Amino acid sequence: MEDKAAYKMRITEFKERVVERGFGSLSEEEFLELVLSYTSPNKNHTDLSIRLLNHFGSLHAIMDAPKYMLIDIGLSQNTAMLIKMIPKVSCVYLMDKYFNPDNKEHKYKIEEKIYSSFTGCEGEQVLMILFDSKGHEIYFKVISKGSVSASEIYVRKIIDTCIRYNASKVYLAHNHPSGISFPSQKDIDATIKVRDALRAVNIELADHFIVGSTEAFSMANNKNFRYLFK
Repeated sequence: MEDKAAYKMRITEFKERVVERGFGSLSEEEFLELVLSYTSPNKNHTDLSIRLLNHFGSLHAIMDAPKYMLIDIGLSQNTAMLIKMIPKVSCVYLMDKYFNPDNKEHKYKIEEKIYSSFTGCEGEQVLMILFDSKGHEIYFKVISKGSVSASEIYVRKIIDTCIRYNASKVYLAHNHPSGISFPSQKDIDATIKVRDALRAVNIELADHFIVGSTEAFSMANNKNFRYLFK
């Protein structure tokens, strides 16, 4: 076990490496040690970091674990809360970062921002992006939050929001907590329901993205589902 002075130098080296080369320069164990050092800077967190990774298997599994499980394995209430806050803060940050009224419609950028915006989300959520007739982004928010397995797409809320913002085009997205991004029959039925409701008020449903663990699946860009948007 390192003495306190040596361990403090180790943490300082981590911080310097992050400043110079980013968080990607740290191993998962080193990242955990750095995070934990902010809750109790005079304590050596090497063993605890190793124990967390061995128990949960990965950083994302640690952050997704229930708070009580983190406490059971040795984290304090405050430290467990800090770990749980990391993905949630990331989600809020990305939602705020990517909303820009000056953004012009660009399919690749929309897909990228949608995928990033579901970082740290727990349970299923529905996200909506609206564009005006000139192609400017005018709305970008989560409109529905459901359980781990399901989230309702509220058609009335979608229509009311589109009319309020004078939208001409809609992009919908929701995540599958299972990690599988392929659309289910319920996703197809919901897409048709929303599409028909929007058409009744002369608004286009441009795409419906299904977000999994590795991608945002574009239904409009897939040959099996493209017909839904014509």
